[in-house]
Amino acid sequence: MRIITIFLIVIAAFWVLIPNLLPQKEPELVYLNETEIETILDEPYSININTYDQIKLDVQKGDVLNITIEVIDGGPIDFFILEEDRVEMLIDAIEGRSNRFESYDRGKGLNITYKTTEFIIVNNKDWYLFLNNYGHVQDGAMPRSRVYVRVDIKKIAYHDTNGFTMPS
Repeated sequence: MRIITIFLIVIAAFWVLIPNLLPQKEPELVYLNETEIETILDEPYSININTYDQIKLDVQKGDVLNITIEVIDGGPIDFFILEEDRVEMLIDAIEGRSNRFESYDRGKGLNITYKTTEFIIVNNKDWYLFLNNYGHVQDGAMPRSRVYVRVDIKKIAYHDTNGFTMPS
């Protein structure tokens, strides 16, 4: 019985230590060649004053997006790339039912007329582009008029995060 207990302790120790002993594989960005780049969204949008719009994106975990938002006519605008639950939090904050929401630094633009950024999709939830011409976001744009924006979102790479590497 004592041998079995020692054996189980040794197995448990290895079970806990092996992932820490093997060097973790650094996530790699694998850029797509020109023919593989996929357009997720490339459309003009019109957003009335004191309104917002959410556009569902066809993306999956690990997609690397190049996002360009450009105001063609009208004042500055806010945008966010968010999962569905965070969109609901943002709507609650904008409409005064809450005083907080969470967003991603690289997946937002506040008070912008033009912005380009890269963003990595971090999970397999439903993701949205949220265009805000409603206001009520700290440091965000104050609605002045109807806004016309050009939205260009392309999948330019994927983020490879699988497994461990073996020492060479």
